[in-house]
Amino acid sequence: MSDYGIIDNHCHYRRLDGFLDEMLAAAEEAGVEWLCLNGGGERWRQYGNDEVMAAAEAHPDRIIPVAFIHLGEDAAADVRAWHAAGFRALKTQYPVDMYDSEAFFPVYEAAEELRMPILFHTGISARFIPEHDRWNVSSRFMMPLTLDRIARCFPDLTIWGAHLGYPDTWHAAYLMILHPHVYFDICGIPASQRSLQPWGEMLPREEHWGKLVFGTEGGPQGFKPLLTRYRALMDEAGVSAEVQRRVLRDNVAEALGI
Repeated sequence: MSDYGIIDNHCHYRRLDGFLDEMLAAAEEAGVEWLCLNGGGERWRQYGNDEVMAAAEAHPDRIIPVAFIHLGEDAAADVRAWHAAGFRALKTQYPVDMYDSEAFFPVYEAAEELRMPILFHTGISARFIPEHDRWNVSSRFMMPLTLDRIARCFPDLTIWGAHLGYPDTWHAAYLMILHPHVYFDICGIPASQRSLQPWGEMLPREEHWGKLVFGTEGGPQGFKPLLTRYRALMDEAGVSAEVQRRVLRDNVAEALGI
């Protein structure tokens, strides 16, 4: 157990009875103090932004509300409204075009101005429900390299990428090494496929490891195993306790002003 509270920047609010209480209890047992909670709504079998805010208001010392933005449907005005309502960051997945489409630039400009980090799903996205079989979206729109232009055009925007862009992990790793405000989590990457993630080659220096953030997707059974995996990988790479704290807490805390 750490002597500091861990922050999980990537938690989905699933539409299941008792899920919130179970998630909070499992996180506390694992030493995770804060949960950045988002919900994409019924299309994802999740709760939506209103329920996320209600959860944050019910647990102000545990939950940080993150607004789910549907790129191509929601606009910069929505970002400003969410910020005014108390949301601290944004989450997005399945845009109607490439993440770096100029059509989305007003959203990124608003988020940068308001100091709201954006958590982008990156890499291949699974099918979630039968209706997704005829959903006009593409994983190609969410590959890590689409974040490069955003990082260059909006240099003060904090970008959190999910899943280290799996399976495009090399591009994701180099993007976070290159850009000061780009970070990635490693949840969803199969632990058994170490040959696809030669960590010592992708992240050869300690400061490169320091560009990771801790994210789990919020499944109650996932906090302890994923935390163990993060620590094992960092210990194996000789990452100092100070840098491990950046990964598990400080990177997200600084972006959110905690």
